[in-house]
Amino acid sequence: MQTISSSTPIAAPQQVAWEVMTEHELYARWVPRSQVSLEVEGSPERNGVGAIRVFHIGPVRTREEMTAFDPPQRMAYRVLTIPLPVRNCRSDLLLVADDDGSGCTLHWDSWFETVIPLTGGIMRQIMGSVTAKMAAGIAEEAQLRAQSA
Repeated sequence: MQTISSSTPIAAPQQVAWEVMTEHELYARWVPRSQVSLEVEGSPERNGVGAIRVFHIGPVRTREEMTAFDPPQRMAYRVLTIPLPVRNCRSDLLLVADDDGSGCTLHWDSWFETVIPLTGGIMRQIMGSVTAKMAAGIAEEAQLRAQSA
């Protein structure tokens, strides 16, 4: 099992960061030439448990299903299809509020198995790069929203 973990400080209240983190269509801003759509809406919230989001990058599609949705702290998903030689991929995103409530930290943990032996290192680099871009995008958007509020 391969793992990727990151922690990203966000200069915005937890609730603001949560709203950005769970607005799936925003993720397209942080990956060039991409689109994100909901194939299936979740319940009871549109972006919640059971939601299936689809990332389109040209002809390539990645599908993810939300498996946990606990506002304003935790969201988790599992990857249904991905154009990489990995399987059993899942991620857990946790927002932890700072003591004074003015900011928070996004902890993003992912686990997956490689399909091709000896490719764990390169797959960790690829997937780690993508999650780092997403986390940075979430932080930047949340900070902009907090500043304009």
